[in-house]
Amino acid sequence: MVDSQITISLPGLEDGRKADEPCTIVIFGASGDLTARKLIPALYHLHIEGQMPGSFHVVGFARREKTDASWRDEMRAGVETHSRTRRVDNAKWNAFAANLSYHRGDLTDADAYAGLAKRLAGLGDPCLVNNLVFYLAISPSLFGEVVDQLRTADLLHRMEEGDAHWQRVVVEKPFGHDLQSAQVLNNHLLRHVRERQIFRIDHYLGKETVQNIMMFRFSNAIFEQLWNRESIEHMQITVSEDIGVGARGGYFEEAGTLRDMMQNHLLQILSLVAMEPPPSLAAEDIRNEKVKLLKSIRPMTMEAVATNVVRGQYFAGIVNDDSREGYRQEERVNPESNVETYVALKLFIDNWRWSTVPFYLRTGKNLPLRASEV
Repeated sequence: MVDSQITISLPGLEDGRKADEPCTIVIFGASGDLTARKLIPALYHLHIEGQMPGSFHVVGFARREKTDASWRDEMRAGVETHSRTRRVDNAKWNAFAANLSYHRGDLTDADAYAGLAKRLAGLGDPCLVNNLVFYLAISPSLFGEVVDQLRTADLLHRMEEGDAHWQRVVVEKPFGHDLQSAQVLNNHLLRHVRERQIFRIDHYLGKETVQNIMMFRFSNAIFEQLWNRESIEHMQITVSEDIGVGARGGYFEEAGTLRDMMQNHLLQILSLVAMEPPPSLAAEDIRNEKVKLLKSIRPMTMEAVATNVVRGQYFAGIVNDDSREGYRQEERVNPESNVETYVALKLFIDNWRWSTVPFYLRTGKNLPLRASEV
């Protein structure tokens, strides 16, 4: 008989947060969808919950003509529309917005980076000037250009252990379009910074339900004892969205659902659900177990692709009593596009724990229900 109160303690599960240091966050692509929908709302909530440093600054970098005030107004509208609370307290927003400024410039223009360096130097506080986060919310094809320009402008450095300040480069998915391009991009970044300075972000891992997976698995012994092929017939991971691509048609034409959702979000969830217990919750230990799990996924032959993978694309129709355009009618989409907006596949993991257990992964847009389920 299993005592449901027995818990498993992993080192790091209750470790405290590191002290926050003053810093400046530079967002490249400040006019884009990601900034208004995700980044600024997230930073705003961290601020009102007391989880931002006492002193911080956010600089939005984009080529459109805007003032600090107009960009702040756009970001407030984004928080009101897309944040989890929607309602914005005027006093709290004003305190947060005082730390926002906008820098106009083309990503390929050296003078724009020189102007950025001058703006940052004017912040005065050495921590705000030198503790820098460069968030590349832009097309992956421009990652290399931006880090080259930052290095030329003397804004980006390879940091050494023991340095008084720190710098980080944050890149969004998709990281390249195949293995070769990902390796080329990785080598390009490493010419200017160290591996520990690069953060390849999967924002889906920030969702509370995803963060709770490890707690669910490893904090209660009853689940871990049953978490294997002896007790589980199959596993399904579903991420469905009830909206279309909207204004992201140009991006989606390059990526498609396989690159936009499957190879990052769903495989990350699969890794957390199926990996072996790490020796601690240190980032490197978790990453190592994820890599072991991903290497255990059975490679697909062409014959297996034909029987175990389904690709689809939404057409015009009615979703939840709402008339929707087809994908090919969306803005900046090729009228004859064959880019997929829905993918379902069956995987097998060839290790002791999951041998013979099928894993079904599916994701798509303009579906009747918005859900993330395991």
